[in-house]
Amino acid sequence: MQQLTREQVKAIAGPMDDLRMAEVIGTGATPAELAEARRWVEGYKRTLGDADPLRPTVIDRLCDILRSEEPEWYDQ
Repeated sequence: MQQLTREQVKAIAGPMDDLRMAEVIGTGATPAELAEARRWVEGYKRTLGDADPLRPTVIDRLCDILRSEEPEWYDQ
């Protein structure tokens, strides 16, 4: 399983601050999972084929991060 790099996050999700970038990478998501999360945030559901393994909990977490302005741990 390929873990995300900063460059991949920028290419898939667009520019974001370093704290959110670290939180996205910290989920252990794959590039395919981040791409799927971005599509979910945009209103699409399950755009990848059923044969592609996805971890819905990771995608849900990525959606939360993509929708947030600051990481949760930053406010604490």
